[in-house]
This record gives sequence, C-alpha cells and structure tokens, in this order.
Amino acid sequence: MSDKHIHFITGRLAAPALAKLLSGLSPGFSYDVITMPAQVAALMTARSIARRIPENLIGAVLIPGGCKGDMQEIRKIVSGPVSRGPVDLNDLPRHFGVQQGKIKYAKPHLQIIAEIVDAPTLSIPQIVKRAKRYRKDGADWIDLGCVNDTPFGHLKETVEELRRLKFNVSVDSFNPEELIAASKGGARLFLSIYSGNISAAGKLKGKVVVIPDPGKGARSLYENVRGLKKMRVPFIMDPILAPLTMGAARSFSRYALLRRKFPKAEIMMGVGNLLELTCADNIGMSAILGGICAELKIDYALTTEVAGWNRDSVRQLAIARQIMEHAVSGGILPKGYDDRLLVAREAGRLNFTARQLKAMSEKIKDKNFRIFVTEGYIHIFNKDIYIKTKNAQDIFDKLKVDDPPHAFYLGKELAKAETALDLGKTYRQEGALDWGYLTKRTKKAR
Repeated sequence: MSDKHIHFITGRLAAPALAKLLSGLSPGFSYDVITMPAQVAALMTARSIARRIPENLIGAVLIPGGCKGDMQEIRKIVSGPVSRGPVDLNDLPRHFGVQQGKIKYAKPHLQIIAEIVDAPTLSIPQIVKRAKRYRKDGADWIDLGCVNDTPFGHLKETVEELRRLKFNVSVDSFNPEELIAASKGGARLFLSIYSGNISAAGKLKGKVVVIPDPGKGARSLYENVRGLKKMRVPFIMDPILAPLTMGAARSFSRYALLRRKFPKAEIMMGVGNLLELTCADNIGMSAILGGICAELKIDYALTTEVAGWNRDSVRQLAIARQIMEHAVSGGILPKGYDDRLLVAREAGRLNFTARQLKAMSEKIKDKNFRIFVTEGYIHIFNKDIYIKTKNAQDIFDKLKVDDPPHAFYLGKELAKAETALDLGKTYRQEGALDWGYLTKRTKKAR
C-alpha cells in the first residue's frame, strides 16, 4: 500500500480530529483530508459531496460511512476508486487493520473532592476507612462535611490523622470555629465562604471556596471575591449548581459566564447537587457532568455518596474526567475508545442471525448445548434439539437434562442469556456479561 494515496472526505467538525488520528496512525499510505462545507460529516450525501469535491483527483476517495446515496455520482467526478469508511471516526484504525494500543490518558485537570457528609457522627477509624475507599476510587481530596447543630469535637484530630496518612483534606462548614480548627489540624481547602463568615478567611491556611450569599445571586459572589482579594486570600469560585427542575439549566449558564468572565480563575462545581437529588441511575449523569466540567475547564468537582443510586459516584467521575478531558483535548467525540461507563447497555453487539444459527445446528454432531441470543430470542440447540424462546423457564423440561451439574450449568447460562436478552447485551456462553467498569474481567463466568 506504500504507493497508494487516499483522499479522506469529512465535515468541518470532524476535520481536526480526523487529521490528528491519521497523523498518529502510520497507515502505510499517503493521504490528505478534504473538508466539505457541511458541519457534520454524517449529514452529507454522496450527491452533496459530488457537487463540491475537486475534479480529477488522483488516488482513492474515502467518504464517511454515515453518508447516504449512490457513490456512482462521486465516481463520475474522480478517477480513482470510491468507498465508504466506518460510521465512527474512531473505527478507522480497525478499518485499515491497524491495532491501537491502550490509550494513555494525561494527568487529569479536574480534581475530585469526595465529601463524608456525616463526619461528626463517625469515629476517626470510620472516617479513615471511608477516605481510603474514596482515594482508591479516584478522589483527590477528602472533605469533612460538618452538620449544623452537631458538635464535631474531634475535627482537628481527624484532620491530623488524615494528613498523617497523606490525604488532601478539606472541610465544609459555615462555622468559623470549625474552619479554624480544621486549618490548625492541617486542612488546606475550606468550603464555604460567604459574607457571614468571610472574616475568618484570613485565619485559614489554604484556599477557600467562595459562594454567593444565600438568595442573593452572582452579584454577591463577586462582592465576596473582592473582599477575599483585599485580604489576599486564595480562592476557588462556586456559583452553586442547582438541582434539576430547580434551576439547573440557569446555573450551568452561570458557570459558563463565570468561565468567560474569569478565564484563569479556579472554579468548583458541586455535582452532588444533581447526582444526589435526582432519582435516576447516575452513570450517564456522571458522564454529562464530567463533559461539562471538561468543556468549561472546571477545576474541582464536589460529590457525595449518600443516596443508594449515587453509590460509586467518585469512581464514575474519575472515569468520566479521563474520557471527557481526552475528548476535549483531542477535539473528538467521547465515544469509540473507552466503554467503561456503558453498564446497562453496550457499544456494539456480536450476533449471528437466526438463519446462520439454524445452519450451524444442522452440522452439530454431539449432545452439548450451544446457547445464543439474537433477533429477540434465546436460541439453544444440540444435534437433537433446536429451541428458540423468550423465557428460559418455559423450555427447561424440553431439554431433558437429568444430570444435576449439567442442569445447574444450563440454568445459570440461560438465566444469564435472559438478562442479555432483556437488556440488549451480547451473550457469550461461559463468558461474563459486559457491565462496563463493573465487569469482573474473568475468562469464564464459572
């Protein structure tokens, strides 16, 4: 292929990412990238490409896989062969038979603050145990959440023990006395400073998170910032993320405005306000919040793990920041290179058709059962039996299995096949279902 030249056709949005991908591919042929006026490559058609492509191109032409229409219209314009590439830009290496290594993610920009919300009610060993889990899951800071009207007599000692164990420690309190005690113990991040406690900021060693006064909006945030500047106290700004249905859309716009107004300022987003206060699986929300933080170059994300649906949010955010920051830095979409946040669904499914399975069954010469899931059914067969069903329970008697270990094996596999059928997952006999980052990476499920 060394004497081959390929003209890659794409749209404006994908052009930089395509050029970057090809430059690192070393595909064994020369190439160039021709950018069409369309923004989105997949919305182009063969006819629209034919109207705008340069005439008499020498070499092959590769158009995006999502482009519709008859390629013959392009072939009339150019002299070389014309073909479609993959639908997804990230599948180009595989299209050309190039094996890509594992992505090496850069050091993340976003720092994750994991809050222990009930810290005053926990012993120091209990706090340390949870802090160790959060750090293992990807937290950069352990935040001790103070509770109004609940004494935290062991706050300083808790901070000292966490610092001894090399944790970065922050404390979340409106109470100046608690903030000062935490500072004396070694905490170096303090949430949250507003006009009611700003006088204590000068007594703290570290950065403070400054917020608007309750009910007063962005103007009060700027006033509090001015006060901290006069005191020469380093700060992180947080305009406060409102829960969904309670002003979340407006608060996202405040973060975007704050970034434009203060392009070099450090900003924090309390993502737990969405994750904890929305009764929905939080994995997708973690991905979206990670993407927004990457786009706006948010510096800190504060989360909690209180609600049952929000367990594991620290680990999910740690994965999301890798995926999203990689996408932003590369100018690519966050898909096709890391599927760890696909838990209930899958990126792609490897299926035989029902017709192929039927043909396969006719060649079977033994009594071992083969199990597949395709076209909305579970298919199970050996040399004597071929059954397709949506409910494994209905067919078990038809299998005529008397050996207990064999029956147990089939029951386990059919239950797994039913789950794959219900969720649209790929079923592999004797293999684990793919649960994204939760998958137990074993060769066999048994």
